[in-house]
Amino acid sequence: MSLIYNSATDIKVERDYLANLQTPQPMGSRHAPYPFHAFATDTVNAIEKAGFAIEKEEYVITKDENRLFGLLNISRPVAPVAPTYGVPALYRPAWNMLVALRGAHDQSISRGLAIGSQVEVCSNLSFHGDLGNWSSKQTINMYLRLPGMVADAVAGLGHAGKRLVVDFDNFNAAQISSARGDSILLDIFRAGGFSASQLGRAIADWDECSFEEHTANGRNLWWLFNSATHALKPTGANTNHADVQHRSTIVYNKLTSGARQLLAA
Repeated sequence: MSLIYNSATDIKVERDYLANLQTPQPMGSRHAPYPFHAFATDTVNAIEKAGFAIEKEEYVITKDENRLFGLLNISRPVAPVAPTYGVPALYRPAWNMLVALRGAHDQSISRGLAIGSQVEVCSNLSFHGDLGNWSSKQTINMYLRLPGMVADAVAGLGHAGKRLVVDFDNFNAAQISSARGDSILLDIFRAGGFSASQLGRAIADWDECSFEEHTANGRNLWWLFNSATHALKPTGANTNHADVQHRSTIVYNKLTSGARQLLAA
């Protein structure tokens, strides 16, 4: 997954470049600009302190260098020693842990972090992580609050990552029929996980998957999970991202519950 930005108006940079940017003067008595390089470096340091390795970093600056968006691809935790339901190595899917960050010097957006196996960070202000989101206004106490926010966000990576290893292995181990997948998607729709149009997109991707790698182990809950999350991807500039997060939670909970039932049968 890569950072989404407008190549005509936005500038992709390395983290070292951020150190050369001028941090503007406060816009008021309660405004305290926090240097972009410090924000990115504090985030990286917290991730590494938590025991993860940064595999890839991407940063984009926009709006006359007043806004920053970043995406960090980090190592995911090793699967637990005891395999869940005896899942063989064949079923191990490829996925990454991701940390997104954003902020602005012009008070247009708050400083934020998003964490998950799927995150959405775009210079059009789309911002969401399937494992959590954190934000802080850029006021005079930011220097005190932000390190704690970063540490809190990163602290949950290890536990969350191990949980995802188990759940995604289970998704790949749970083989289902085409009809059973249709039934699960309809159940998600009835629970509020899809709009009518999203249900249609999910069914279409379940019929013929958009990404061949998701079908490597046949028809299973991993393919269905990716069809469902593909259907939830925003299709317009006015997307309600709180709604996307709510629907994503329904999808994830429905499929993890279904995987346990199928593998215990």
